[in-house]
Amino acid sequence: MSEALFKSFAIVGAGPHIGIPIVKAFLAIGAPILVIARPTSTNTSALPGDDPNLKVVRADYTSTSEVSAVLRENKVDVLISTVTFVFGGVVVQDVLADAAKEAGVKLFVPSEFGVSPPTVGLAHEKHAFAVYAKSIGLPTLRVYNGLFHDFVPWLTALTETGKFHIVSKGDMPGSFTAISDVAGYVAHILTTQPPSRLLDVEVRIEGQRTTLLEISALYKGSVPVVHCDALPTEGVLAADVRTRYQQGFDVGKASCGWNPDTETDNAELASKDNSLWEGHRWLTIGEVLGL
Repeated sequence: MSEALFKSFAIVGAGPHIGIPIVKAFLAIGAPILVIARPTSTNTSALPGDDPNLKVVRADYTSTSEVSAVLRENKVDVLISTVTFVFGGVVVQDVLADAAKEAGVKLFVPSEFGVSPPTVGLAHEKHAFAVYAKSIGLPTLRVYNGLFHDFVPWLTALTETGKFHIVSKGDMPGSFTAISDVAGYVAHILTTQPPSRLLDVEVRIEGQRTTLLEISALYKGSVPVVHCDALPTEGVLAADVRTRYQQGFDVGKASCGWNPDTETDNAELASKDNSLWEGHRWLTIGEVLGL
């Protein structure tokens, strides 16, 4: 007898970067999804208003009982979290995990969507959450996709300054994947893969493996390329976060094949789970940025 697939899905943190694209990816394949929004969130205005597979409810993310009641009422199998890291949203995931465990959720997809996080330093909260989820017996599926193609102008401060900033030489490769590919991948594997393939698993995908120097060449001289020790801070929000991310390229940390325990990079490991979306053509950075 074949293993029954997950049937009921919910998402918290459905913001414009990856959350809403994931919702739309589910709807595109005809899969129903529940959006749990904060009471004051305005992001829901960007969601389709007439899709019968979409349901939106509001709940306080800091209330275990309130979130749990919503999950239980809707018999949710899989809870996806896309709360933002840069502005501190990841810290609410312990509450969401408690709610999911209490409601009988079978799988929690935490807000990863980057590279394998370290135990200390930048993004260590993501590692700490994984430890917490395991301690309460809540299975997780962690998705590593590198940097979104769409975020390259942000990473290099091109958006704010009109210049493509490269910290150090920029000649070491990293992993990049389009937001639409990540969203489609998440919807695809959650609706097609048996639970045994997804419980307590890390999946690593890579739309394109390249260097910042190679990406800068795509602009063909249309913007200045500046090599620097750190990004400018004036008018550049979270410049320190971007600088540290770029510094990670020099040692391989920007790759989905990076192992924070051994501090080594494995290029083959970086895209090992692309195969779960058989026949899919992954978008390039040039295509996404129109270069």
